Amino acid sequence: MKHLPLYVLALSATMAACSPHEPPAAPPAPVASAPAAASAVKVPDAAKAREVALMKAVFGDRYDAQKHQALAEIEVDGAEATHLMTLNGSTDLADGRTVMVVNGAMSDDDGKDITAHVSSGVLNVYVLRREGSSWKVLERREGVDTLGSEGQIGAVKWVTLGAGKPGFIVSNGGIWQGYWIQHAAIYELSAGVRSLGSFEEGSGNEGACGPNTSECWDTQGSIRFAQEPQQSGYSDIVVDFKDKRYTVTEGKDGSFVEQVQSDTRSTARYHFDGKAYVLAAGTNPVQGI
Repeated sequence: MKHLPLYVLALSATMAACSPHEPPAAPPAPVASAPAAASAVKVPDAAKAREVALMKAVFGDRYDAQKHQALAEIEVDGAEATHLMTLNGSTDLADGRTVMVVNGAMSDDDGKDITAHVSSGVLNVYVLRREGSSWKVLERREGVDTLGSEGQIGAVKWVTLGAGKPGFIVSNGGIWQGYWIQHAAIYELSAGVRSLGSFEEGSGNEGACGPNTSECWDTQGSIRFAQEPQQSGYSDIVVDFKDKRYTVTEGKDGSFVEQVQSDTRSTARYHFDGKAYVLAAGTNPVQGI
């Protein structure tokens, strides 16, 4: 068994200090809706065949098509460790290349998942090109970043950052003792994988909200790209926020009744400054946890 990467040790130590209890069994809708919806949709046979072909091209016999995962050693923070690799998503670029985002979750050498609630997932990116009936791996970008919790990086959204600038956004976060937070991490697919920063996408404390809670909140952002051309060639990112603040009282039947204090809408605009996307206009109302 290889030594644990620094990101696992550091995150575990940090979260152990502030989260002594287990998280609620049922996460709030903003975080749980995507996995729930995905499980209800039947994956077409063509999509399954594509997944198997892509994953086998990258991992060979280490990919188990029945379990939809491969057991592989990857380097994270300078240390090699065994991870369970699962396909998070793939897309075909205009130039004919295919890009895969693969999630890495810590495991033992036998393939047993050893992630904890506080464990991040590992972001890995592979670039391939179809040659006849097979796939050729052009690039392997492993250990690009560590994101999310419970060994999962989060949901991937393929985007176009500007003309000829493909990329993706990973919505990642977690839930701790009824409090949840979600971040948007931005990446460009150019000369490898380049991180272009991140911002808070939403947060809330619905799972910890009760009659004795001074303030409850539910803030959710919706991401879009501005149409106005920018000199840098990177489109501005606009986030439309819904921010509800409320308290709850207990009804005669024991149920909780919301008392809405405010329900506001706001917009924040992020501009690429040459290195990363930074807040350029408006405000981001997402509250930290």
